[in-house]
Amino acid sequence: MKKLFINFFFSALILTFAANSYAAVIDLIKIEGNRRVPSETFLRYTVKAGEEFDMNKVSASIKEIFATDLVVDVQVDMRVDDDKLTLVYMIKEKPYVNKVYLEGNINVRETYIREDMISMEGQILDRAKIEENINKIISVYHDEKYYSVSVKADIEDRNNNAVDVFFRIEEGPEARIYDIVFSGNSFFSRKELMKMLSTKEKGFFSWLTGSGKLKQELIEVDVEKIRGEYMKKGFIKVRVGEPEVLVSDDKKKRITLTFRIEEGERFKINTIAFSGNKHRTDKELETVTVLKPGDWFNVEEFQNDIKRLTDRFTEIGYAFANVEPVTNENQDNKTVSVTYRVEENVLVKINRINIRGNADTKDRVIRRELDIAEGDIYDSRRIKSSKKNIEFTDYFEEVRLDERRVDDSSLDLNVGVKDKRTGFFSIGMGYSSVDELMFMLRLQKKNLFGSGYTTDLKAEFASKRTDYTISLTDPWFLDKPITVGIDFYKLKRSYYEYDKYNDGVALRLGHPVIGRRLYATYKLAYENEEISDIDDDASKYIWDQEGEYTTVSFTPILNFRTTNHPVDPTEGNISRVYYKYAGGFLGGDNDYYKTGAETTQFIPLWWKFVGTLHVEGGYLDSTGDGRLPIDERFRLGGIYSVRGYKYGYISPKDDEGYDYGGNKMFVFNAEFVFPIAADQGFKGALFYDAGQVNDTDEDYLSGKFYQGVGIGFRWYSPIGPIRIEYGIPLDRDDGKKGGRWEFSMGGMF
Repeated sequence: MKKLFINFFFSALILTFAANSYAAVIDLIKIEGNRRVPSETFLRYTVKAGEEFDMNKVSASIKEIFATDLVVDVQVDMRVDDDKLTLVYMIKEKPYVNKVYLEGNINVRETYIREDMISMEGQILDRAKIEENINKIISVYHDEKYYSVSVKADIEDRNNNAVDVFFRIEEGPEARIYDIVFSGNSFFSRKELMKMLSTKEKGFFSWLTGSGKLKQELIEVDVEKIRGEYMKKGFIKVRVGEPEVLVSDDKKKRITLTFRIEEGERFKINTIAFSGNKHRTDKELETVTVLKPGDWFNVEEFQNDIKRLTDRFTEIGYAFANVEPVTNENQDNKTVSVTYRVEENVLVKINRINIRGNADTKDRVIRRELDIAEGDIYDSRRIKSSKKNIEFTDYFEEVRLDERRVDDSSLDLNVGVKDKRTGFFSIGMGYSSVDELMFMLRLQKKNLFGSGYTTDLKAEFASKRTDYTISLTDPWFLDKPITVGIDFYKLKRSYYEYDKYNDGVALRLGHPVIGRRLYATYKLAYENEEISDIDDDASKYIWDQEGEYTTVSFTPILNFRTTNHPVDPTEGNISRVYYKYAGGFLGGDNDYYKTGAETTQFIPLWWKFVGTLHVEGGYLDSTGDGRLPIDERFRLGGIYSVRGYKYGYISPKDDEGYDYGGNKMFVFNAEFVFPIAADQGFKGALFYDAGQVNDTDEDYLSGKFYQGVGIGFRWYSPIGPIRIEYGIPLDRDDGKKGGRWEFSMGGMF
């Protein structure tokens, strides 16, 4: 209860005022009774010392103190001490919350409930917060299917102006959705509508999938999904009411959820017109829009058409262009006429490009990836491609491009990045027909010293094999779009019939051919090779190659890429064509050529499902009368070709049954990739592989195709990508049955 108590000492005031001919002036202000809130806080709202006493001002100050919501009572006392007039504000503060307790929660964990609650402990008691927390607790229980829950709050006093708040919960029985009903639908069937919903009926595996839960936020999304799907089909006046929830009175608490739909009439596009466009003709704009006269009015494509039309102007410098659609509905003909009103505004230039957030990476490494420069005419396509280029460096966790308007004809482009760990290690384990169990280690550091350099160390270890490769690459030599690199490698390998030693060096050069999609690289390599310790019963192919040889080769490669992500693409294409020429005018002891091509297409299917198709072929032949090097011959099998078979199993065999490799190769892979736990980067894959390897005396694609099917799991884990594949061979020659597990993993540092 608000209360003002002012105690005037009349006798003292009469004596004081008798001795003074001027009005009473307040000499001092005091705050009493406050324990937690500093006096300075209340002094902000009181009358001030030195002011004349005014009853109206005192009353106003009391109202202001109450408005802070810090007190439950204020009293004002006027005192005279040594001829000084003192005004004392006596405060009674609101209690603060000492502890908040939950009682009665048996089936829902306390930590889960408290996640949604507003913090109250250590704060002033606020009954509005108590009511809000009651509603939040009820909402949590509704999400957990307890629709009969009741919650009340009790406040218990503690010493020192403190209270404890107890939320007492009566959970009631659990409820789940058993029936979802649609009313008023004729265009979409119940089955089609059910596919649109995130909310599902209780199923047999509800304990695992969580089906049957009723969550308000999901229901709201479902309403918009249904409405959106109707509007895509021309039902521009469709109405979807808030779903009705009916809970049964039995112990099982069955929920029936009813969606009421008013479809309305279906509308088509009558005419499409443009106005205000000066720098794009109507004909140019007509080619951009997807919706055409006679089509059903699709609201989603309508919005996309507005964006596409806007882009046509932002691509030629009109950064502030605006496209405003005007629609005219004809109820009689059930048609919509659309006029796109264009406001081009002014031609805009790029003023400054500001680089921010790059703690490790040098500015020039980012700027050289930009397709637009300061002073250029604004081009939204080049700005989007610039963002994609920076992302594809794989140096950053986050890339943002923001625009800041400077004046009517210029803007600044702010490039914000967040450096990521670009060190990569991978540990792999696999099998080959020669090495059996094999371990692989790779250490890679991209963006070395923040300058974009890449260093790469690879090593493979097995009981009969040791392989090392060290590489250094500069992807922008002298800050030009030219790649320069060098590789050093050394290999020691013990086969069943012989030992092989190989070491060499290679120089690499690369440059773009068409933008950043088509890229050419050239590799000049020098290798020294020795075949020794040949067994007496080894194949003639091995004995023919005994001794030490040098190979000088030149390999041009064309790489094509249009994928939407550098590591985990869901659409686009990656292709490669190569031709390796050895010997001839280059010198060395081996004369041959090896050529091949491969392409991988990523196809978005529906939701987050992705199809992948991969085709690869290769051909090897001699340029003279010399032999084909054993290590250049094709062999298939394993996690990266035809799964289910050992590496090298798919290969021509000599008279002794040794897999010596062929000169013709073809492989096909098809995958269906699906999310398992999308937020955690965990995916599954079903695959089909097929491949063959033929020798010089066989025609291309004339031999037997070895096929395999299976399932794989991929996890983009915090330590890097992990692959586990189980392949089942369909065409084994040795009569053995069963599949093969294969595994690889990698990580970042």
